[in-house]
Amino acid sequence: MLLNLLFILFIFFSSSLTASASKSEAAYALIKWKASLINQNNPMLSSWSLHPTRINRTTSTAPCTWYGVHCNDRGDVIKFNLSTSGLNGTLQNFTFSSFTSLAHLELRQNDIFGPIPVEIRHLSNLMFLDLSGNRFSGKIPSEIGMLTNLETLSLHSNTLKGNIPVSLGNLSKLGYLRVDDNKLSGSIPLELENLYNLVKVNMSFNFLTGQIPSGLGNLTKLSELYLFLNNLTGSIPPSLGNSSSLRSLYLYMNKFSGRIPDELGNMKNLIMIRFGHNQLTGSIPASLGNLTKLKTLDVHENLLSGVVPLELGKLESLIELSFSHNKFSGQIPVSIGNLSRLELFYLNDNQFNDSIPKDVKNLNSVVEMLLHLNQLSGPIPDSLGNLKQLEEFTVNDNNLSGYFPETIGKCKKLSYLILSDNLLVGPVPKSICKLRSLTILRLGNNQLSGRIPQCLSNLSHELQVLDLRMNRFHGNIPATFLKQNNNLKSLNLNGNRLQGSIPRTLVSCRNLEVLNLGNNMLTGGFPHWIDILPEMQVLVLRGNKLNGTLLASNTTTPFQKLRILDLSSNEFSGLLPSNYFKNFKAMMVVEKAASGDLYMGENYMYDYTVVLVVKGLSLELQRILVIYTSIDLSDNNFEGEIPDTIGQLRSLLFLNLSHNSLSGSIPTHLSNLVQLQHLDLSSNKLVGDIPQQLTSLTFLADVNFSQNQLKGAIPKGGQFNTFGISSFQGNNGLCGFPLTKKCGDDDVSPSPTLDAEDEDEDDTFFNGFSWRSVVMGYGFGMLIGSGIGWLMFHFGKPSWVMRITEQSRQKRK
Repeated sequence: MLLNLLFILFIFFSSSLTASASKSEAAYALIKWKASLINQNNPMLSSWSLHPTRINRTTSTAPCTWYGVHCNDRGDVIKFNLSTSGLNGTLQNFTFSSFTSLAHLELRQNDIFGPIPVEIRHLSNLMFLDLSGNRFSGKIPSEIGMLTNLETLSLHSNTLKGNIPVSLGNLSKLGYLRVDDNKLSGSIPLELENLYNLVKVNMSFNFLTGQIPSGLGNLTKLSELYLFLNNLTGSIPPSLGNSSSLRSLYLYMNKFSGRIPDELGNMKNLIMIRFGHNQLTGSIPASLGNLTKLKTLDVHENLLSGVVPLELGKLESLIELSFSHNKFSGQIPVSIGNLSRLELFYLNDNQFNDSIPKDVKNLNSVVEMLLHLNQLSGPIPDSLGNLKQLEEFTVNDNNLSGYFPETIGKCKKLSYLILSDNLLVGPVPKSICKLRSLTILRLGNNQLSGRIPQCLSNLSHELQVLDLRMNRFHGNIPATFLKQNNNLKSLNLNGNRLQGSIPRTLVSCRNLEVLNLGNNMLTGGFPHWIDILPEMQVLVLRGNKLNGTLLASNTTTPFQKLRILDLSSNEFSGLLPSNYFKNFKAMMVVEKAASGDLYMGENYMYDYTVVLVVKGLSLELQRILVIYTSIDLSDNNFEGEIPDTIGQLRSLLFLNLSHNSLSGSIPTHLSNLVQLQHLDLSSNKLVGDIPQQLTSLTFLADVNFSQNQLKGAIPKGGQFNTFGISSFQGNNGLCGFPLTKKCGDDDVSPSPTLDAEDEDEDDTFFNGFSWRSVVMGYGFGMLIGSGIGWLMFHFGKPSWVMRITEQSRQKRK
């Protein structure tokens, strides 16, 4: 009896001593690690001390009462949670071997950096490991594969690189795997096919390559698979159709090819499909109509084609349908009307034809309906007025005809209404003025007629973009449709039949960036009062009957942000506006690097457009680079000398002063325009020499000095060696290359560049720049639509389209 009692006491004291030693070892290990941190005085760790503190009045319980440390009844540390604690340091001094009972290690959302130590293998009882949201680097240690009790592994949002270790295939209990948002490469290990307890896998936002292992389709518990934003290739495995538990399948932004497998129609629990930005081909399988729980079907930016199957009308739970940027054709299926829960409906940029089905009236929940860039025809259905939740409706760039629907005024939540580039006729209904939430209204390039509704003043507090260009509107620009404190940023009325003077109420548009009233029949003088608008960047008044001088402004610093000025083809007279030139601050600074938005209007999801006329052709820039600068005062009655102040505009790309009555010599200060690509001074009364200094303009792609009274030798060197005869003709006093008239003792002149083509173009060159030089820049210049060439190297091919039409044409279609 006594021996039994002594044995029990021995066991008790031995276990107590062991627990005490274990706690002591863990405490010292944590103190050592704390001392290695860069911010070891972090207040979150103030309780970590072996000396009595206000928080820990005794050290006997250390470290079990310390912040973030949890122990079991025996005093073993089993959980360690220091998430979002502001820790800054590494794990190199963390003694993993002192925590063999640890089951939960959570250090997410700190600033821990360096590699994950291989000593992590000592945590043999670990079930939960979360090191996400730090700056861990290096490879994922293969030793993690030794933690065979692991159920959750989260290493996402770090800078880990290298391959995903095949040893992870040993973690047979693993249910949650996240390694997304790193720099991992290589293929997805085949060994993951053995992890039958996997519920969620996220490997997105890495550099993974190769194919999806077909065996992943055998993981019957798998509910979420995220592989987006990688470089994965091959086809989507049909075996994924066996994943009966799968709810979310995200494969977008990879390089997958081939067809969408019919077998995916077997995944009856699927809720989310995102396959966008791949290279998938073929048609949409009709079997997808079996996925009655599906809420998102997104296959945009692929090479899919064919007719959309009627069976998709069975997807009555669908909230988002995105088929944009493919090659789908045929009619929009009438069964779409069954999708009463649909909120996001994107079919834009395809080849859909026929009419918009009237059944869209049943889409009671739709918020965004984008149908632009197709081949749709017929009228816009009146039933559109039933869509009370509609906020964005875009059908631009189709072949829609008929009248503007009166019922559109019932869509009170509409913010974006874009109907441009169609064949719509008739007046704009007054019901549009009920759309008090309208931010962007684009009706340009149709055949709309009548007067501009004065009631548009009802929209002035929200409306930012009003585009009515290239229609048949007549009458005056309403003086009352612009109220005080409006938010208008772009007003484009170009290419109509508007008359009268420019209304002074425009001065209330303090946020106006683009004003385009070109190609109308406006009369009166230049609207000097708009030069105080602080945000004005583009002013186009070309092709009207405006007259008078430009010298009457009393504004101290006019047009500070102006970058594009086009007053051509009017009846302006007097001297060139020297005071304006010296205040065009935005044209004086040469940008060394691009920052912020590349194109105007990007913040407003709208592409500002402008038309430049080059050699009798209209060049429509569908997007305006923020660095583009241009002055066109051609075809007026300006006289006097070219002011030296124009030489301060160092970032100017395009200067056209042709077809005026300018006199005097060409100022040498033009050589300061270091970015200049196109210069036209033709058809004036200029005298004297062409300054030799202009040969320093290395970006100059095209010049026209023809039809003046210039004399002397044409400068040699630089871009001047590339210009043809037509650039200098009509100046009897000029001599030297490329003209046949020699100067002094010149015996030999090099052959004029592209002489044969110049001969064909001589008659038309006097009307403006050579179109060839705009497109090709003679090998030295740059594309006028893309601004400065170095952007190509910094940002790749610009995602915009230039339309070239004859100047006499008013419509694209």
